[in-house]
Amino acid sequence: MINFDKIDFSYLTSLSGPRLIIAVVLPVLIIAALLITLYSINNRSLKGIIYNSKEISVKRFLRLRNIKGKGQKLASNKIDVPGVYIIHNHSERKYYVGQAQHIVSRANSHFTAKGNGRVYADYARGDRFTIRFVALKKSRAKNLNDLERYYIKKYNASEIGYNRTKGNSPK
Repeated sequence: MINFDKIDFSYLTSLSGPRLIIAVVLPVLIIAALLITLYSINNRSLKGIIYNSKEISVKRFLRLRNIKGKGQKLASNKIDVPGVYIIHNHSERKYYVGQAQHIVSRANSHFTAKGNGRVYADYARGDRFTIRFVALKKSRAKNLNDLERYYIKKYNASEIGYNRTKGNSPK
């Protein structure tokens, strides 16, 4: 524990003008810049996007997903976690909510003609899409089914979106 009674702060009383800026303001600005840099780096990586539940364009998602790691394997394989993905078609104002043990791979399938055919058809036609991920362990849900049902209901994805059901049934 630091005993502040034994620390001499008298030199602070002589700080004014440029000395004050150098001694107080500059360190605060440096710390703020470092925090902003760390935050932006974290939100530019796919891992940061997933764990911070940021909405990104499909083009950016596909670019980040296809970055190669060591041994030329997809770096995204290391962060392919259980959760839900929310695909938003801004052109049609529709949503598709899906769940998977490996959300990155599963979400990718919808934009490579291996997932929901209606989503892919609209994507191939040029509709503007974004995607957002919610990792199960970052949510309050007990399981994937509950998490998926919550977002299907929130975005009305089974009534006016791409989902055909209100989510998987509990097992």
